[in-house]
Amino acid sequence: MGKRQIVGYRQFRNRKLVNALFMGGLVFLLLSMTVDHVFAQGQGKETIEGIVSDASTGEPLPGVNILVKGTSVGTSSNTDGSYEVTVPSLQDTLVVSFVGFQTQEVTIAGRRTIDITLQPQAISGEELVVVGYGTQTRREISGSVSSVTPEDFNEGAVSNPMQLLQGKVAGLSVVNTNGGDPTSDFEVRLRGSSSLNASSEPLVVIDGIPGGDLNQLNPNDIESIDILKDGSAAAIYGTRGTNGVILVTTKKGNAGSVQVEYSGKVQTQQIQRSIDVLSAEQYRTLKSRLSESDPDIASSMTDYGASTDWFNEVTRNPVSNIHSLALSGGMENTTYRASLYYANQQGVMLSSGQNEYRGNINLQQSNLDGRLQLDLRLGVSDLQENTVDYDAIRQSIKWNPTEPVYNESGELNEKLGAWQYQNPVGVLTERTTDDGTTRFHGDLAASLKVLNNLEVTAQAGMQSNKWLNGYYEPSYSYPQEVNGTHGTASRAAGRTTTNTFESTIEWSRDISSHSVDLIGGYSYQKFTDEGFDAENTEFITDGFSYNNLGSGSYLEEGQAGMGSYKTESKLVGYFSRLTYNFDQRYFLSASGRYEGSSKFGENNKWGFFPAVSAAWDLSNEEFTGLSEQFDLFKLRVGFGITGNQGIDPYIPLQRLNASGYFYYQGEFIPGYEPVSNPNPNLQWETKEELNVGIDWTLASGRLGGAIEYYRRDTKDLLHEYDVPVPPNLYETTWANVGSMRNSGFEVSLNTVPVQTRELNWVVDFNIEHRKNELLTLSNDQYQLEYRNEGAIGSPGIEAWSHRYEPGRSIGSIHGYRYEGLTEDGEWIFSDLNDDDQYTPEDRTYIGNGVPDFFAGLTSRLNYKNWDMTVMFRGMFGHQVINHKRIWYDNPTTLPNNIMVSAMDSEIRDDPRFSSLQVEDADFVKLDNLTLGYTLPAEQIGFRDARVFLTGTNLLLITGYSGLDPEVATGGLTPGLDDRQDYPSTRTFTLGVNLSF
Repeated sequence: MGKRQIVGYRQFRNRKLVNALFMGGLVFLLLSMTVDHVFAQGQGKETIEGIVSDASTGEPLPGVNILVKGTSVGTSSNTDGSYEVTVPSLQDTLVVSFVGFQTQEVTIAGRRTIDITLQPQAISGEELVVVGYGTQTRREISGSVSSVTPEDFNEGAVSNPMQLLQGKVAGLSVVNTNGGDPTSDFEVRLRGSSSLNASSEPLVVIDGIPGGDLNQLNPNDIESIDILKDGSAAAIYGTRGTNGVILVTTKKGNAGSVQVEYSGKVQTQQIQRSIDVLSAEQYRTLKSRLSESDPDIASSMTDYGASTDWFNEVTRNPVSNIHSLALSGGMENTTYRASLYYANQQGVMLSSGQNEYRGNINLQQSNLDGRLQLDLRLGVSDLQENTVDYDAIRQSIKWNPTEPVYNESGELNEKLGAWQYQNPVGVLTERTTDDGTTRFHGDLAASLKVLNNLEVTAQAGMQSNKWLNGYYEPSYSYPQEVNGTHGTASRAAGRTTTNTFESTIEWSRDISSHSVDLIGGYSYQKFTDEGFDAENTEFITDGFSYNNLGSGSYLEEGQAGMGSYKTESKLVGYFSRLTYNFDQRYFLSASGRYEGSSKFGENNKWGFFPAVSAAWDLSNEEFTGLSEQFDLFKLRVGFGITGNQGIDPYIPLQRLNASGYFYYQGEFIPGYEPVSNPNPNLQWETKEELNVGIDWTLASGRLGGAIEYYRRDTKDLLHEYDVPVPPNLYETTWANVGSMRNSGFEVSLNTVPVQTRELNWVVDFNIEHRKNELLTLSNDQYQLEYRNEGAIGSPGIEAWSHRYEPGRSIGSIHGYRYEGLTEDGEWIFSDLNDDDQYTPEDRTYIGNGVPDFFAGLTSRLNYKNWDMTVMFRGMFGHQVINHKRIWYDNPTTLPNNIMVSAMDSEIRDDPRFSSLQVEDADFVKLDNLTLGYTLPAEQIGFRDARVFLTGTNLLLITGYSGLDPEVATGGLTPGLDDRQDYPSTRTFTLGVNLSF
């Protein structure tokens, strides 16, 4: 039972009531706002209409906000730029605003038809981009920063916002490591992994709050996602910037009448690939054939008379649906946006799935003539999951296809034998798994413009995740002859809480061609993680499920398990940044963060993390002549030092754990033993990163891109080393010893091949190359030549799958090199030490599970009311261990079922792991294909209306023989296609987006 966030049971008893009250209050608030706006609109007497267009291109602008000044009366333009608004008087003034354009006030002056043209707010290259603790124009940025907006997001039945980014950003890999399991998370890496044991996940910042949980957001609420990739951009986040930073900005309301947005999606899934195992008829044929050639194997095979496709029995074609409803609006000084989200997602494996509700509200209040800005954000979600045991997949492959699912009495059929007892259907349907999680987040931000060039901000927030899990395994789960019990139950609860306070002061000044911006700030975060779990066994009835743990007999016999924990840590930082811009040609940025973490040793709790970057826009230099061809041609270079504090608290301390009892002076006394050695010098890992890049655009932004090279050197790697006992009290000690280097290049290309009034075609392409090398693992005090990781599994094989050692890259696959078979069908491996036997010393490097190249290609085509998006994604230059071939491509595993390819195999030796099962895993996927149609919304009473059909993971092009070559690429054991992985799926989604 994994260690997770924890609170006591009492705090969960009224969870549904709390959620109902919150949702009810939110709905009441939204209805109140709706009534208020409808009432306000009802006061109007005159109707104004017209078209809003872009002054620079003449193109109509959809979604422009038109508000009657001083009121909440307003509207927004339709897809063709037209608008219609009812006003109290023909002498009123309209306030017209749109992102990226200058806000304009238009006096009605008795007119009833008013066409409005808006001036762009920024020229090409100057759109605003969110960076750490502020914004900059695209032209000013000197670090490595990528941005993704909703028009670039992947479509489909998206529940995790990281799905929006797959294949979109060079350097960012987003992998679903558990196929189509709706309850699983995504593996996210920016420029690979830079650590052995500390966290490799990028820091997520949501609306300025570091450490945010993306699962708390409605994907439709996201305004933009900006990614800080290099050290110079991320160093302002100190000990958490090593793995990059993902900045998420959520949508806010616009002044005007109520705007309603609805998104509904229905999806179904299909298995992408399945293992080709023997059918019942093929099993019988093989038994008959072996009765002459290999009677010993044939005699172990039994024909039970049925014909069962076990994989088909444990899977299904699920139907899921996702709905999102958002309301926004407000008056001139007060705006709001509130949303509700519901997802009911079923998995292709029986019983797997989840139900989730999410509610979020953003409120903004402007005071003191716009000098004081208040922002309030609240959100809550309730998630109910049914996770399943992936072992059902393994059993469905190996179970005899001639066995029936149910016996003559209608009960699930069971086999005996130490490794053959689990009916695949029963694994999924006869066990109860109820996992519930409630998330809450809230933060309040205030910014005050003290002077025109001096602004002070403060922000406080709280995030709380609570969960309560229950599990019950009934008495008939296992035959009593094989490890059987009369029921096993467990219950676990947890809570994590993060409290945040941050404050900044920013001063800016423009003097002639010089522009200076200086920001300084303070950050405080407190993290609490606590939990409790208990289990018991041997119940007199299955009727209690997990709701009466005390009734199991293991408690009385002293065999019941129980545990609890609580950890706390704090992170305090002081930071500053100076940016300088001379004449839109030369740009400089320098930052520093002095930060302390309670997780580290007494002597090394504080550290300083500086960064500097510079850029030169050659397109603004007259002597280059580039201004005639390029809108932007910018050279960038940056260097930054960041840290990694992604370890558990208390590791540097001497810790004790309970260890049984001992008899002393007539009574039993609980014993304790050391579980760690103290290390007061333990500190964060330090990463030094150099980044060099070129940004360029031409043809008014229709062609552009970026080329970047980076080199990351991580020092003081956190690692656990073996030490002698005595003098140490425990056998291992955590220390900072090793070093690692990551390097690579990234290329992004953005093009608009066709751009007319009716046809628009956009093509985006990105590719990256990653290289990793472990430089050192030892120093004068701690020595380590190499370490083996991973396990192929049992029964039969107890071997590692990976090894890391200096001079090699992380993810190196290590095993025997296959040479062939003897005449008797026995293995022949390379005998590297020439001792005429196969020993661990004969194992060598036979592959690597981390791809060398990642690539993504997106094509978006809009023609009149039609749109089509095609996205391909690929990984190249890596290998994958096909576990299924180890076990099921070998006829010696009979009488268990085997793969069809093993029917004619000459192998007559026990399963062994070698290079035979390590395959090249290059692949290209048609990852997303979307066809949409925008309805003539104004004719059917909507502001916007669009229907679309999306297919994901539709086509796989690969030479890999297994199910899916896309497996985990991070950690110490990448490239494992396990024999019991959740199946990968194709997904088909039918959706509609409406706004009015």
